[in-house]
Amino acid sequence: VYQKWIDQHKDIFENITKYWADVWENYKIAKDQAIPVLRKYKWFITQNLPISIIFDVMHIEEIKEGKEAVDNLFIKHFSGNNWQNLEEMVNTWENCPILRKRLKIIKDCVEILKLDKSNSINEANVILPTLIAQIDGALTDYLNSQNIPWDCYYEDYIKNGRIERVGRKSQFKQYKPMFLTPQLDELVIVVFLDTLFQSSQNRQWLEPPIDFIRHRIIKGESVTYGRKEYLIRVFMLLDYIANLRNHNISD
Repeated sequence: VYQKWIDQHKDIFENITKYWADVWENYKIAKDQAIPVLRKYKWFITQNLPISIIFDVMHIEEIKEGKEAVDNLFIKHFSGNNWQNLEEMVNTWENCPILRKRLKIIKDCVEILKLDKSNSINEANVILPTLIAQIDGALTDYLNSQNIPWDCYYEDYIKNGRIERVGRKSQFKQYKPMFLTPQLDELVIVVFLDTLFQSSQNRQWLEPPIDFIRHRIIKGESVTYGRKEYLIRVFMLLDYIANLRNHNISD
């Protein structure tokens, strides 16, 4: 089984291994040093990010500039030259079966970002719910492609201290292909399932940032979600989903 996983995702595995090798060779920063810092600020990496961003994150941590500086680093990378890096990343999803039927919607979101407009318009207010809905649908498509039951809540249904029905999040965690290393994969899960897709009930403690929660945004409970750092995270999560390659997914 492990060898089959290696064979199916060899190119991604080799790329991510080379990515960290280049980070070490150029900046003498080890993966074990960088990952806790990325986790602290609720960021992760994909293949489309330059290795220099790891150096910049570590530098910000060293000089203690804080969360806002890290957020701005990722925003500037994708928004520079009228969102060129973002557009290039989305274009790499052209041949991705799991996102193919959603690609026109996603590209329309990019085009809205590229339009010249007044600073009084916050495009994240409009785009973010749309992209979250596409992530939700893509997750369903993936579970369907793997014949994984998903007609249940996102969270496990627990009764009398026992799990009566396994939730969609647990199903995804158990059966998804782990094409990143375990540490990097867990980093994505922290942002994807444990933050964005966490449950949101009255008087329940929420994992920060509390405005970056699918339930609160889609249900209209939050009206202060329109932040560019949230927008960038969602595009990066789509990049992660685009790499959920599996031979059971139909072309």
